[in-house]
Amino acid sequence: MRFLSSRYLVFCLVLLINLSCKKRSADIAPEEGLIVYNINYLEESVGNYSSGILPHKMESRFKEGMVKNSIEGALGFFSLVNISNLDEMTNTTLLKFIDKKYVYRGKKKEPPCCFTGFDGMEIEFTDSTKKIIDYTCNEAIVSFPGTDRKSFAIYYTTEINFDEPNAVSPYKEIPGILMEFTATLGGTSVIMVAEKYLRGNIPDKEFILPRNYMEINKNELEDIMNALLD
Repeated sequence: MRFLSSRYLVFCLVLLINLSCKKRSADIAPEEGLIVYNINYLEESVGNYSSGILPHKMESRFKEGMVKNSIEGALGFFSLVNISNLDEMTNTTLLKFIDKKYVYRGKKKEPPCCFTGFDGMEIEFTDSTKKIIDYTCNEAIVSFPGTDRKSFAIYYTTEINFDEPNAVSPYKEIPGILMEFTATLGGTSVIMVAEKYLRGNIPDKEFILPRNYMEINKNELEDIMNALLD
């Protein structure tokens, strides 16, 4: 009986240690930092504009529960910002053009406005990988069954510790940080490729909505974006 009791005690201690280790691993704080993406336009011109004069960088800031994507161009006269609250599952879009400032507060689980996805897409994960800024990135293929749209590859990494970074994006199935992906920006297809990752503290104020922005609805925001790129 003493032998059985001793074995039972050892078993309980081992189980407790294993559970404790798993809990500590799960409690590791998520990373926060800034990723800079190159914006590559798939066409030489967008509306009446040459793609050469359009914005060519996007900055993505993230910390626990929050993601902020920012595009700025025309010497600061134009900016497009999307703030994702991953806990509340919402997106808020801010658009500034010269002295005009607009904000659209999306509904819960609604994809980000102006960073739209692709209707009817399917995602297939592959075993292929490639390096992007020193991170191993897994490949996924996006296709559109029943249409003549071409499929394309996207790449993501799980080497940056951040939980469900795409929860309220068109790529919510992707389990890691996107490092190369296709998006639709104001009706124009672009490819975003990460060129730099700066790990470090991101101030909470980055995710606070600025004042003096006129609140508009989704259709109004999309109409303004399309007019700017027409």
